[in-house]
Amino acid sequence: MTKESCLENVLLSYKKYYDISRNPCGNFCAAAEFHSHEEQYFLTKAARISEVDSNEYVYFSVEEKLSLQKLRELSNAAWADGLSKVKPFYGHKNSDISLIVIVNSVEKAAAKEARKIKFHKSYKFSFFGWSNFSLIVYDVSAGKTWFNWHGRNLRSIFSKMPL
Repeated sequence: MTKESCLENVLLSYKKYYDISRNPCGNFCAAAEFHSHEEQYFLTKAARISEVDSNEYVYFSVEEKLSLQKLRELSNAAWADGLSKVKPFYGHKNSDISLIVIVNSVEKAAAKEARKIKFHKSYKFSFFGWSNFSLIVYDVSAGKTWFNWHGRNLRSIFSKMPL
């Protein structure tokens, strides 16, 4: 399997619920956005009890070889771009940012660092929500994944990926 066909398979899994854009500006070959808005009210819409917004911004990158410096650069770029889209308010629950990197080979230092990368931001002591960063690196040639704590949920995307 090539990196490009792997990317196509991953994008297909996101296509149903996410708005996907190809070739966004920056270091990424694709980006996906998910927005959810829920309201609860009593008898009429004027008597609103609660309002909850949840967002997710996913960035995709395809690289030949992933170095430690490139991993940090991609992570910082995804985090910064994702945070620029967050609009916290009283009904904002979370805006999570994810980075999926598909590569042919990974340096040992980058694989080790992938588990340690973490970003978190709370807005007004979490009263206006929070943002977490999920990261997963998939080595196409070896069929291995490396992920941070929040990225462990992304493993299911690559578990059924053929070698």
